Amino acid sequence: MKTKKKGIINYINEKFVPVGIKTIDSKNRITIGEKIVKLITAQTGADEFQIFYGEEGDILLRPMVSIPSKEAWIYQNPNILKLIRQGLTEAKQEKTERVENLEEFLEDL
Repeated sequence: MKTKKKGIINYINEKFVPVGIKTIDSKNRITIGEKIVKLITAQTGADEFQIFYGEEGDILLRPMVSIPSKEAWIYQNPNILKLIRQGLTEAKQEKTERVENLEEFLEDL
């Protein structure tokens, strides 16, 4: 996917699979349906959607996940995010060690 100014997407290099046909209700809404919502939340944990409208009338819903503001600083600091991901990878590989003095350990970071 490439982007230009103001969030305009020039093209999307993804395959789309038809999942059904929905009609607009009396309040001008289209429901996604329980089956699709379960699939999306199981794969992504999404709790909201970004909506894109194409020049040819196509609509794309991009699943989004909210991050609490008190945790956003992690994603705004690439060095911290890298350290966290590295730590998670090491933990998954069981490359962990016990820290006896946590305060001293944290001073070394």
